[in-house]
Amino acid sequence: MAEKPPLPPKPKPPLPSKPRPKAAPAGARPTPPPPTGPGSRPAAAPPFKKPTLAPPPQVLPLKPPPAHQYRQQQQYPPGGGARKQPYRQQHPHHRHRRGGGCSCRRVCCLATGLALLALCLALAAACLAYLYYRPRAPSFHLQPLSPVRLRLGNNSSSAAVSAMDATVGARVVSWNPNERVAFRYGDGEGRVALRDADDGDVALGWAPVRGFAHAPRTVATVAFVATARGVVLDEAVAARVRDRYRRRQQGFRVVVDAHVGVRVGALRTGMVPVRLLCDDGAMAPRAADAGASDGGTVVGPMSKCQVLLFRVRWFSLN
Repeated sequence: MAEKPPLPPKPKPPLPSKPRPKAAPAGARPTPPPPTGPGSRPAAAPPFKKPTLAPPPQVLPLKPPPAHQYRQQQQYPPGGGARKQPYRQQHPHHRHRRGGGCSCRRVCCLATGLALLALCLALAAACLAYLYYRPRAPSFHLQPLSPVRLRLGNNSSSAAVSAMDATVGARVVSWNPNERVAFRYGDGEGRVALRDADDGDVALGWAPVRGFAHAPRTVATVAFVATARGVVLDEAVAARVRDRYRRRQQGFRVVVDAHVGVRVGALRTGMVPVRLLCDDGAMAPRAADAGASDGGTVVGPMSKCQVLLFRVRWFSLN
C-alpha cells in the first residue's frame, strides 16, 4: 500500500510592523536625548497637571408657549390628526353651582307636592259639600201662550207679500227642588218666534224680563209679552199661519236670556249667562185666552224647557 505524501508546511503569519515615530513639526526644536552614561542622572519627569474642565453649558429656562399658540396646537395638531378639545380647568365655584341646583330642585319638588296636596284637599272638600247639599238644577216649564193675537193683511205694494201684527204673551214656571241651595236671576230679555217647518221660524219680537230670587223648595214665574208690527211674510207662509191660528194649532218658540247666580248659605257665586229654550209652545184655548186677558191664570198642559249654561245644556242631577 502506497504511503500518503507529506502535507505542505503551513505559512507563518506576518509580523506586526513597528510604529513609526511621529515627525516633528516644521520649525520645532528637537529635544536632546536623555544621557545614558554611568554618572548621568535620570531626567525629572514633568509635573502632573490636572486637565482643565470646561465650564458646563448654560441652560436657559424653558418658557411656556403663549396661550393662543397652545390652544391652536391643541385644536389643529401639526400632524393633521384628530382635533383635540382644549383642556378646561375646573374651578371650585362649580361645586357651589351644583349645590344651588340641588336646592332649586328641592324647592320645586316641595312646591309641587304642596300644590298637589292642596288640590286633593279641595277635591275632598268639594265632594263632601256635594254630598251634604245635593245640588240639583231647577226645572222650567212653558205654559200655553196667552194672549195670542195675530192679524194678517195684504201689502198694497205687492199681492204676493203679507204684513202681520202680533201680540204674544209667554209665561215660564220654574221649580227649585233643592233644600239648601237658592238661585238669583238677573235682568234679561225674552223672544218669541212662529214655528214653520217649511220656511223656518219667523221672529215676532222681544220684551224685557225682570230678575228675581228663587228660594229653596219654591215656585217662581217669568212672564213677558212680545209685540211686533209689520212683520213681512210670504203669501204661502201667511196662508199656513191663518189656517193654524183659526184651529188654535200654531206653534211657537220662546227663548229667555238672562244671568243666574247660586247662593249656598252665606256663600254666593258670580253671575253666569243662562238661556231658557222652549221649542214646543202651544196656543191656549179660547176660554183660557179670554181669562188671561182679564187677569186670570192659564190652565193647560205645559211643555218642558231646556236650560243652557254658556250655551251648553244644564243637565239635572236627580
